Amino acid sequence: MLRFNQALSACLLASVLLPPVAAHATTYYVATTGNNSNPGTEDKPWRTITYAVAAMVAGDTTFVRGGTYSTEDTIRFKRTGTATAPIRLLNYPGESPVIDYVDQQVGDTVTVLHVAGQNVAMGYLTIEGFEIKNGYDGIKFYNMHNSVIRRNWIHDNINQGILGIGGHHNLFERNIINHNGSFVGCARGRLSSDGTTICNKTHGLYMHGDTYTITNNIIYDNLAVGIQQNGSSTSAYSPIRHPGPEFAGAANWVIAHNVSAYHSYGPGILLWGSLSNNIRIENNILFENHQASRSTGGQGIFFTGMGGKGVTIRNNLCYASGKNCLGVTGATEGVHYTQSGNLVNVSNPGFINAPATVPASPNFALTARSPAIDAGLPLATVQIDFNGAPRPRGRAPDIGAYEYTTDADTRSPLEPTALVIN
Repeated sequence: MLRFNQALSACLLASVLLPPVAAHATTYYVATTGNNSNPGTEDKPWRTITYAVAAMVAGDTTFVRGGTYSTEDTIRFKRTGTATAPIRLLNYPGESPVIDYVDQQVGDTVTVLHVAGQNVAMGYLTIEGFEIKNGYDGIKFYNMHNSVIRRNWIHDNINQGILGIGGHHNLFERNIINHNGSFVGCARGRLSSDGTTICNKTHGLYMHGDTYTITNNIIYDNLAVGIQQNGSSTSAYSPIRHPGPEFAGAANWVIAHNVSAYHSYGPGILLWGSLSNNIRIENNILFENHQASRSTGGQGIFFTGMGGKGVTIRNNLCYASGKNCLGVTGATEGVHYTQSGNLVNVSNPGFINAPATVPASPNFALTARSPAIDAGLPLATVQIDFNGAPRPRGRAPDIGAYEYTTDADTRSPLEPTALVIN
């Protein structure tokens, strides 16, 4: 199992609490030494995260102390927060709680699903600061909106790292998402229900919905695709599946400043279907994907069944020792998408530790020789990097999840431009 302990620890220590919520809000605590018959206070905490999440209502916050939680059931958010009273599940400041489901069974997941059913909206939730491993899906949500998934390490789950079925205005930032998927089933030649291979079915993130922002994530070594956007007919609005049309489709996404690398049977980013409209893919590093088939095209960004419009691909660094990085199927440049400023197989991105095949402990921070330094677009809504360091440090932001922080680049930064969805 791949480890990223140093990066995770740095990320967890950078926790910043949100502003206070309404006066009636309650703060709860969970610890491995607790008991669910306790009141959930700091000195008498609860024992399980499952119990705490089931108890929270709008305005409540739960802090989870460090340690391993291996006896959890489905951790299910059943109630929605509000704009003035969000629901927050957070690591205790400076500590690193681990949700270890152990046996990867269906239902072993952190789930957002309203008690009244799938087509009821769930909003204003935060899940922050957890290691989530050995489950079915790491995090699975239904029709989640105005919510944040931040600074989690999601790995070794047998299906998707994050599975999203409907939503809008959600933020996914500064997560590590790696080695998710049915690697054993793929190796054994197991087939999916439609008789096709399962090897290209499980991903780092697999989601549909409107207005998602995915920034500063490290996504690597997943079985299929790093980020797969479902803009196919299965994401179309249905009153049985969605609270309203704004939860459906796959439009108005920003995918910026991520590293997506080493995926086995897919590219770093895949847009699927005619509902993938108005997408911005900027300042990402896409590195050595399609590990199981290096001759396959589209190792960086790939379109399939593309009929949408308004996709812009700018200032990404794509490097692959296989066939190519940017492959397009069913889409036409100038009609469905435009691209500019991309560095495609120009030079290796110059990571600290990232050879052609995935190592035991990759390190995607940049070295002084990296062509990603100062090569990004200045984006007003991305002002920090994966570690919380300010962007830009030099003349312009660096491409990828990290700002290079050890050279003497003291030139005045460029003025950031607003990241606006046209």
